[in-house]
Amino acid sequence: MHDTAALCEDAARLLLDPFGPAAQDAAEFLDWLGCPIPASPGPAERNRALLLRAAARFTRLFSLDCPTAPGLAVFGAEVPLGFAQAAASGTGASLLDAFEGCVGEGVELLSTVETAEDRAAFRPAPAAPEHADWLAALLPAGATPTEWLELLRLDAPGSAWLPAGLLLRRAAPDFPAPWPLSIGCAAGPTREAAAEHALLELIERDAAALWWRGGRRGRPVALEDPASIAATSLLATLRAGQAGRRSWLLDLTTDLGVPVLAALSTNPAGDGFCCGLAARPSRAAAARAAVLEMAQMEMAHAVVLVKQAEPGSRLNAHDEALLARYHGIRAGDCALLHPLGAADPAPDLPEPAMESLIGRLDARGIPVLALDLTRPELGIPVVRMVCPGLEVEPSRILGARLARTLIESGSADGQHGRIALL
Repeated sequence: MHDTAALCEDAARLLLDPFGPAAQDAAEFLDWLGCPIPASPGPAERNRALLLRAAARFTRLFSLDCPTAPGLAVFGAEVPLGFAQAAASGTGASLLDAFEGCVGEGVELLSTVETAEDRAAFRPAPAAPEHADWLAALLPAGATPTEWLELLRLDAPGSAWLPAGLLLRRAAPDFPAPWPLSIGCAAGPTREAAAEHALLELIERDAAALWWRGGRRGRPVALEDPASIAATSLLATLRAGQAGRRSWLLDLTTDLGVPVLAALSTNPAGDGFCCGLAARPSRAAAARAAVLEMAQMEMAHAVVLVKQAEPGSRLNAHDEALLARYHGIRAGDCALLHPLGAADPAPDLPEPAMESLIGRLDARGIPVLALDLTRPELGIPVVRMVCPGLEVEPSRILGARLARTLIESGSADGQHGRIALL
């Protein structure tokens, strides 16, 4: 990794000082990524330089080819968290998009690790915690977190306190987190962009839970819908003539009115299930992001299938879960994979999107809490968002929204045999 780290550092210097001394391989690396080097660096170049310097901290950084989507660019990374190694990945229609996505995910991982500054901000549990009923459902019986952090409330004046174990990766957690701590945390070129991306992910996972665990069927997406047009165009680029998969969209937009799209694909026989989900301010953007996530899952399945075929290989729990989806879910047997009802597209959100998102959540009585996790040594804005009342997928928690959906639909278990979506 030493050479890769040095290469990323040299590339960062070249972006910030195009006329300064730089190694030839740094210029070649940026050219390979498709990253322009303007004479006068602006905000985009400064942000990319920070990403390159963050990538220099990774244990490993690599690119992959996707057999079912040759036009897909994929980067993967191993990120040292101090007490563990974590994996990050990114995809895009270009190498630069995939690189930025992968490194951004790695920055999120690094930024959620508990620091001395975080510990200095810890306080004991409030005498009367806000969102007590919600917290009681999240915490294991008998758990009494003693270290709490303050979050800014965005939907109303004031703040709220939550246990640190719901917000940070800790070497010695005092209780198991009820969902992956990557959910609801995002990096971005600005704090506003990071917060919006994190909040959209929470809305996406809420829709996923209502669909997959709650049995709420998705609606069809009309051919004239901007989502369909955007997905078809991108998929043609990614497939690059490959015809071995069958792909379609589902509209999973909930009562929040924020566009949420699912992109699904299978083999022609109906097995080999892959799924991508995305919430975005516009339907077209949601569809593009969902297609990229779907293709990323196809890439992950391809890697596991190769690993499984290697003599003496041992699959981990994540690999086993991927194979369970790949072989256990069939399009002909699972009604949740197919649309129900008429196409009824929700309109794109008005600008500013963040204001619209907060307003829609507030109208449903759902608080919006934010914690700035930007680390000075990285310099890249990272924000964690928490919305008590939204569902999360994957999770063991049954919240009020999911409970209501289950009453309306019956149960989703018979559709997929309790095979996890994510």
